[in-house]
Amino acid sequence: MRFKQIIFDVDDTLIDFAATEHFALHSLFNAHHWQLTDDLQRRYHAYNQGLWRQLERDQISYDQLSRTVFRHFFKENLGVEVDGTAIMNEYRSYFSQAYKLLPGVEDTLHFGQRHNYQLTVLSNGESYMQRQRLELAGIWKYFSLIVTSEEAGCSKPDPQIFDYFFSKAEIGPEETVFFGDGLQSDILGAENYGFASVWYNHRHRKNTLNLHPLAEVDNYPQFVTLLKNDFRTKPV
Repeated sequence: MRFKQIIFDVDDTLIDFAATEHFALHSLFNAHHWQLTDDLQRRYHAYNQGLWRQLERDQISYDQLSRTVFRHFFKENLGVEVDGTAIMNEYRSYFSQAYKLLPGVEDTLHFGQRHNYQLTVLSNGESYMQRQRLELAGIWKYFSLIVTSEEAGCSKPDPQIFDYFFSKAEIGPEETVFFGDGLQSDILGAENYGFASVWYNHRHRKNTLNLHPLAEVDNYPQFVTLLKNDFRTKPV
């Protein structure tokens, strides 16, 4: 077996992030009787993703993101002053209730477990929120280790989060492959740390960072094919 351990990202790799964000935003806006238009939702998504990219580049901290994302967004787009931390906590309470799996996830986890892969998770996010969603989705049972950036005190692609992860893992990076959708977080993080990755590019993004994952797939059946072929991407 070429690899013994597979690390999975959570959002937009295991759990559908778009569906989660949609549910959490609509729940938040409904609770406060604010009107959420499609345009406003698109603007929030772009703004929030921009902040997460800054976090991944170590330009802001997780606490800064948590305090400012809603405070700035509501002031700029609705002219409403809010307590950013309180609104973020409320939003996360809704976020933690959404757990729609992407197609093929559970079958793939079952296949990996049956074939003796150690299945683990490394996620940029809050520990309670991510663990709760994995449990609600019914896939918690497949993972021997779940590590979050909140727990580690740093975020992907920072090498320190991988130091922390592998200090907890039973298997080292040389026998590990990372499966994730995040080019700047998952694939860059694994490449910089010196271990293999498979890019789950189901959103059909461009490889703007010129990274070199072992393979690129856009659905879980393609990933299962890689597993069946022991991660050989070409016939031998």
